[in-house]
Amino acid sequence: MMRIVCRISIGLMVLFGAAGNISGQEPDRIIMPHALHHDAEVDCATCHDGVESSTSALDVFRPDMDVCADCHDVDDDEECAMCHTNLDNAGEYHRGTFGASRFSHALHADGGLDCSTCHGDPASAQPVLPGKPDCRGCHETADDYADCRMCHEEKKGLRPASHGETWVSGHGLLAREDQGLCAQCHTQATCRECHAGDNVRPRSHRLNYAFDHALEARGNELQCATCHQDPDYCSSCHIAERVLPWNHSQSGWVSASGGGLHTTEGVFNMESCIACHSTGAAEPSCARCHGGN
Repeated sequence: MMRIVCRISIGLMVLFGAAGNISGQEPDRIIMPHALHHDAEVDCATCHDGVESSTSALDVFRPDMDVCADCHDVDDDEECAMCHTNLDNAGEYHRGTFGASRFSHALHADGGLDCSTCHGDPASAQPVLPGKPDCRGCHETADDYADCRMCHEEKKGLRPASHGETWVSGHGLLAREDQGLCAQCHTQATCRECHAGDNVRPRSHRLNYAFDHALEARGNELQCATCHQDPDYCSSCHIAERVLPWNHSQSGWVSASGGGLHTTEGVFNMESCIACHSTGAAEPSCARCHGGN
């Protein structure tokens, strides 16, 4: 028993002793005052030489001491402390990982983009790595993530950390809250791959939705068109079930003399007609009278 207690005590002493050494040797961090350099009219390329010709995000452009020495006295602790947080433990800067390894600074520079377009204004805040919203300022979302592959390697997965194992079953709540967030990566084609079948319906599509959807469809056609972009999707069911618009049941809608009420409707609201009768006079319901002409 005494041996176990001694071993535990020794282990705790080693643990707390190591913690003390770690806390006494805080790792050095380099926080460059970009605003100060910006005010001094120092151009980005002065410190980040070669960035405008780089074709890989794996390239490192943090300046070494020789670059600093062009303007600063590197033997003066006060000047070094402008960027280094711990001069007693100064070391090399450890760069974090960046997923878009194929990102090309050269292409963006040739396109006339300034550094601040992606990294922010150095006069007001520390530069940051661009996120997906920054990319969407110029690049449109493409099917099958084709636009993402311009910068991300083919073999690398693009699934964000937020998309865990239960994401598929629970993503609807977040999608309804902020569809713009989804659209940063996904087009409507991505949604329709799963939601086109009868097994996955929006919550607005109740069991009796086929009978009462007309009220919502008339008030919000754009929302319907999010999924049902082809007018034939509507007309094919309406024709098969002999569902007619309300005005088609009016007395005198079709008349042998003068065409009836539908003639006036066709003159002033042809868009409404071709929503169902997309082939014009050749439409079977029209051809009976118009003869396909």
